[in-house]
Amino acid sequence: MGADNHTKVHIKVKKLKKKDNENNIDSKIKEHGVNESRPALNESKPDNYCVNKASEDFKWDPLRNISEDSDEVLKIIDSRLNNLEKEYFQEKKDINKNFKNVFTANGVSRREFIQWTALLTSALMLPTIFAPRVARAANILTRTPFIWLDMSDCMGNTEAFLRTAHPTPAEIILNYVSVDYMESIMVPAGYQAEARRDGTVKKYKGKYILVVEGAIPTAMNGKFLTIGAKGKTGLEITKSIAKNAGVIIAVGNCASYGGIPAAHPNPTGSVGLSSVTDRQVINIPACPANPVNLVGTLVEYLLIGKAPMLDSLGRPLWAYSGRLHDNCYRRGHFEAGEYVKHWGDDGAKKQYCLYMMGCKGPFTWNNCTVAQYNQDMSFPMRAGHGCIGCSEPAFWDRMTPFEKPNADAKIFMPAVEATADEFGVALFGAAGVGIAAHAIYTGVKKRKNNKNKNKDKNKDDKLNNGDNK
Repeated sequence: MGADNHTKVHIKVKKLKKKDNENNIDSKIKEHGVNESRPALNESKPDNYCVNKASEDFKWDPLRNISEDSDEVLKIIDSRLNNLEKEYFQEKKDINKNFKNVFTANGVSRREFIQWTALLTSALMLPTIFAPRVARAANILTRTPFIWLDMSDCMGNTEAFLRTAHPTPAEIILNYVSVDYMESIMVPAGYQAEARRDGTVKKYKGKYILVVEGAIPTAMNGKFLTIGAKGKTGLEITKSIAKNAGVIIAVGNCASYGGIPAAHPNPTGSVGLSSVTDRQVINIPACPANPVNLVGTLVEYLLIGKAPMLDSLGRPLWAYSGRLHDNCYRRGHFEAGEYVKHWGDDGAKKQYCLYMMGCKGPFTWNNCTVAQYNQDMSFPMRAGHGCIGCSEPAFWDRMTPFEKPNADAKIFMPAVEATADEFGVALFGAAGVGIAAHAIYTGVKKRKNNKNKNKDKNKDDKLNNGDNK
């Protein structure tokens, strides 16, 4: 629904029938027109599947157009959380006990956890009244059955989530989720590991969370990747497990769009997860993906039982609607025409804009500058290197060389103020002249100003030396 329609259309709120089940929240959201075209998680994608454009319904808000009966919606969500707690905790005291074992034991106080859930609630574009419910969902998430499949990948996402000296609440959650199958960390191997995976699929049919890391080879019927004692292909395993999952998430660029394994010439025929299943896939791209984006998406799923609003590339809008260029702390230097020209030069020391060194921030959509990495303290530009566009499709082919000026590399930028959905996947078009022209203009303007300053300085020096004749 467009912004203009919001001012003209008034939706009459209808009272919900008193049903205490999980489907109420689905019917409630649908009743008020929130992303009605989005298929449910257990439905196939239509051929023309494309999520709302940025110019229309850009932000996901579960309570949009709900006013009079918002309390009733909260009751439905509370009921859903109560049912989940009953399912995953034997007694009520086990809920607090789980919190102590998971968070307090890892150095996170209750106050710090509440602060984190408040920030996550804000990031998810939810009202503040949802903060305690987000906290409950985060605690439940540590008990939710998980199946984590590794395909053709370097396991960089696993490393990013599990290897940390001072874990954040998001990383702790990922450390303690009920991972029923994850080759990199589980003790069982061979037939035992496969039996555990298959048992989870059968026991929690339609409820377990499937996370896939890595691209999926499809050439030669997927025989470039075989896994386990039975020698099944990654393609076969993925299709089988995805069929009955409650929610499917592709984590990292390889799982989302094929990543490096799918780079030219791609002899293995590697593709992203959405290319091998008819089920809806939530993409959490980047290399590696940020744990905050994965946990935030899962928390929202636990709250409302549906995927968050996605952009045209299948990414959650709450995390991927912002351009890195717009939120970069070096943006002011871009506007002033102040750039790093060589690694280690004076501009680099002063943390000038990295656009001239090949930074792909102007056409990369992600929240790296907000969520950050390494205990929420850094991201590529802060570390002194430009963005490589790792959250975008085919970044390895389209955005290399990474450290060469974009113009020299024949990489043309889209207009600075365009949005991701307005030009879709076509990242390099005629609109690219805009940002390049702006960069050239600001650079020329700065040089001209410096030249005028030098002229004035030379004139003053002549006057002081009595050379003015």
